[in-house]
Amino acid sequence: MRTTITLEDDAFGLAQSYAQARALKLGQAISELIRRGSGERLPMRKVAGAWVFDLPADTPKVTERQVKNLLDEAP
Repeated sequence: MRTTITLEDDAFGLAQSYAQARALKLGQAISELIRRGSGERLPMRKVAGAWVFDLPADTPKVTERQVKNLLDEAP
């Protein structure tokens, strides 16, 4: 569905950053954030004693290098 909305600058910035981090289009990111804010939870299950999320099939993969880079940037 196409529509026009007006966002406050800070909300737009957050949505845009979220979209870029997840490799999503802005509309997809805003939809996902609204769903998250409404309390919709990702399905979880226990695997070998650890809880895991069942993510959508099109969720970008996280590489070991990305994790390492994030850990190196942490204060």
